[in-house]
Parts: sequence; structure tokens; C-alpha cells
Amino acid sequence: MGKKYFCRTCRGLRKHEVLFLKNTKGQDEDGYLMWNEDFFVIECSGCETISFVQEYGDSDMYGTNEEGDRNEYYTEEKIFPLYLESGVELTYKYLLPPTIKKIYDETIDALKSKCYILSAGGFRAIIEALCNHLKIKKSDLSTRIDLLHEEGHLTINESKRLHSVRFLGNDSLHELEVPKVGQLIIVLEVINHLLENIFIQDKKINGSIDVIIDTYEEFLSLIKKSISEVNVGQDLTLAELLGRSIRVVKKKYLDEFEKQLSDEVVKGNHDFISISATENGKKQRYRIEKLPEINWFD
Repeated sequence: MGKKYFCRTCRGLRKHEVLFLKNTKGQDEDGYLMWNEDFFVIECSGCETISFVQEYGDSDMYGTNEEGDRNEYYTEEKIFPLYLESGVELTYKYLLPPTIKKIYDETIDALKSKCYILSAGGFRAIIEALCNHLKIKKSDLSTRIDLLHEEGHLTINESKRLHSVRFLGNDSLHELEVPKVGQLIIVLEVINHLLENIFIQDKKINGSIDVIIDTYEEFLSLIKKSISEVNVGQDLTLAELLGRSIRVVKKKYLDEFEKQLSDEVVKGNHDFISISATENGKKQRYRIEKLPEINWFD
């Protein structure tokens, strides 16, 4: 095949081999309009990625020169699955909250389909969904973006970038202005960076490298993960149980977290651990009764 097609894996025009071709053609009842439509399956000669091509042309599809005379006929082609010629979508989308992931997926689909007004609106909707997820509830999006910074979720520069996304979305939805592709690719990079920082990075590194713990839920999860079969039946202090991992718990929260753990153990909220002894001037000791159940969220 002499013509090159875009390969979504190589991310550029590449030579392809035709694996299957089906040609259809016809004309209208008056014989005025004649059309030709080809369907074929192609394989990239480099990476062997498979794509499906639909190529259509008819007798009305021709160009004109400066004098208005007919020029060469042309065809229109679509390649499936749809792809982004520029920019990339998130690799770890499954780590996003479900609502935000759904909006993100639909926005990317709109961008691949060259529905640029819908794409701009989708990027704006992602910010709205983010604010809802973080329980930042105000009447207008401008104020909510400012609060994302004030409450420590974003830097001031990240907040300014989200205002730019808001402007583009407002112009597209309210003024029906079609954004340029280059603008949308920049916005995609901003949104990807935002979602990576807030939702994805911590989940990717969790369990691979140490991260600071500053919530009780994370502390309890750390307790569970620190218990092995060797510990069952042992009486341990918190420091002995956590070992080196105790360093990831912020010191100002450590006593508070241990008190909450003790209170929950006394109430019988946890069946894998009990309090074995508390002696004057000594650290409280915990009896490990069994291995704890660890779910996906832990």
C-alpha cells in the first residue's frame, strides 16, 4: 500500500498492510451522483497495530482552483478506533473516582471525534466534578476554583490554569465559540496534570515507597498491613508492631491515632487485635489475635 495511515501506537503516519478489503459503490436513481466506499482492515508495518478504515468519495467531492474550475476528486476517511493525533490520555484512569472517570472518558471520546465544543464543555465539567468530590460547594465555579487553592488542593499557578479551562468552557458553551485544537490539547495537559496529582500519584506509589500518613484511616490501614503470621499471638507495643513504618505517621497525630485505635479495640470494633496490658509508665501493648482482613481500599 503506497498511502500512509495514522498509527495510534506509533503516533504518526506509517506504512500499513491491507489484511481485508471490501469495496462498495453505487449511484442515485438519476445517475447523477456516483459514490464509492471502501472498508478495509490494516496492520501497521512497524508495530503491527490493527486498525479499521472507512474511505468514502462521490462525484460531488472535488476541489476547485483559483479560477473556480474543477480540480482533483478527493475522499474522506475515518480510522477506528478513534485516536488523538496530539496529546495523550491518562494511563491510570481506573484510579479516578467513578464519576470523574466517566466524564473524562466522554470528554476524550468527544475530542477524538473532533467535537470540539463538547470537549471544552467536558473539561469544564471535570473541574465541577472534582469540586463536588472534594466537597467544595459554592454557587459559582470561579469561587470553587479559588477554594481549591485556599484549602490546599492546588498551588496558586494550578488554580490560575483551571480558570483558563473555565474560560474556554464558558466561551464554548455560552457563546458557541469553537475552540482551536491546540487550545484543547493544552487544556488536556492541564487536566491530566491535575488528576494525576490529586488522585493517581499517591495510589501508584502506595506500597512501593513510603508516603506520609496524616489520617486515621491511613493509619489503621498501615496497622493491618504491618501484621504478618509471625505476629499472631504476640504482645507488641505500637512501635514494635510498626517498626520502621512508624516514621511515616506524622508525629503530631501519633498519640491521637493510637488513642482512637485503643478506644475502638475496647469497643470490640476490631477482631484481629486486643489490648493485652497497660502498665504504669509503660507503653500499651497489643495482642495480635489473627491476621486482619485487608480489602482493596486498604
